[in-house]
Amino acid sequence: MGPYFPFQSSPLPYSYVALMPHCDANTLYYHHDDYYANGIYALNHLVVNHRLTTLSLPQLITRDISLPAAQLNRLKNAAGMVYNHQLYFDGISCTSGQPPFNRLTETIITTYGSIDAFLKLLTEAAEGLIGAGWVWLVAEGDKGIHIATTRNNDVVSLEAVTPILALDMWEHAYLSMDHFDRAAYVSAWFSLVNWAEAEQRYIAAVNAAAERRQSAGAG
Repeated sequence: MGPYFPFQSSPLPYSYVALMPHCDANTLYYHHDDYYANGIYALNHLVVNHRLTTLSLPQLITRDISLPAAQLNRLKNAAGMVYNHQLYFDGISCTSGQPPFNRLTETIITTYGSIDAFLKLLTEAAEGLIGAGWVWLVAEGDKGIHIATTRNNDVVSLEAVTPILALDMWEHAYLSMDHFDRAAYVSAWFSLVNWAEAEQRYIAAVNAAAERRQSAGAG
């Protein structure tokens, strides 16, 4: 997916059957090729209508754009939906297993005590969402990592934090496989996390924070 208009859907980095038995092919096809693809179409239509084609996807999310409330809500929802889903699909691997020990998981263990304790808190956050939304693991510069939640298609504050993991808690992501068992869905998703991708995001966030500290010290 390019960062600027026209926004496009990146192909899945795995086949529709690759996530079985954790996610069936029909659910994955609908989620990516129908729901997500329609969101991209809607976003492109909105940015053309509002003459916002020069803005990047993060700018559409973070900028204070002057539009009537109803139109602004539709735009922000579409931009958030596209941004969140790209992180979600890219953050999944077709190889299930336990998290490896790397810089990110070391930080998770240091922060939460263990991987199991972290998963328990993620599950509690997911079960505590009222309605649809997202659960995140974010890095806050040199202030460490924390779990966050957002409602509907809202995005965490990109000016303040860097998303590391994004978990889709809309029913279309899990209903056909896990019905209303959110804990089972979170467990299945967690077993498929692309930890190499997540660690790259985490290291980039840490390095960016270090560069900002150096720049501030030099100034």
